[in-house]
Amino acid sequence: MKKLQQRSSPKPNAIVLAALELFTRYGYRKTSIDDIARAAQVAKRTVYLHFENKAAVFLAILEYLGGQVRERCAAAERMGGTAVDRLTGLLDAYFGMGFELFNKSEHMPELEETFSKLARTRIGSLNTEYEDRLAKFLRALKRARETGGPPRGLTVERIVHMLMRGAGGAKHDPNVQGDRKALERRLRELATLVIAAMRRNGA
Repeated sequence: MKKLQQRSSPKPNAIVLAALELFTRYGYRKTSIDDIARAAQVAKRTVYLHFENKAAVFLAILEYLGGQVRERCAAAERMGGTAVDRLTGLLDAYFGMGFELFNKSEHMPELEETFSKLARTRIGSLNTEYEDRLAKFLRALKRARETGGPPRGLTVERIVHMLMRGAGGAKHDPNVQGDRKALERRLRELATLVIAAMRRNGA
């Protein structure tokens, strides 16, 4: 966006949400600024008032999604329930949201390529932020004596890495593809394994 103060306006938000829907449905290349303006029910010049070009709209979507992940993570950390419940919620905050938004899009390869070209560094920063949040949560469980530390030979960072790989790979599992409930079960299984291992180490 061109001006920071414009973020509070409902129009940029409408443009971002409309673009997200269009990119998911039709892909990045086939979606034009005209299409976005029409879907957001604003004039084309209004889009250009807030965004320099289509790439800027795309980057604003990434910023929006990052904010959504943070909100979902905070909600998961505040929720009641067991350590498994909360860790499952944290995993779902990231991987579940991506599944909901992009799983049914036939343009996902193109969108991933576009994200890589336009926002590789930003995506890396968001991933690091999320991984740090997972690590902080696992350390907090140990401080609260809900678990012990990592099993011998592992670190919290290594556990987080394995969680990320396992959760990220779940969407490619034939038993998960297209099934939101199946993804939730897989994320809970991963959370259960991690918490059980850390509890056993604290025994």
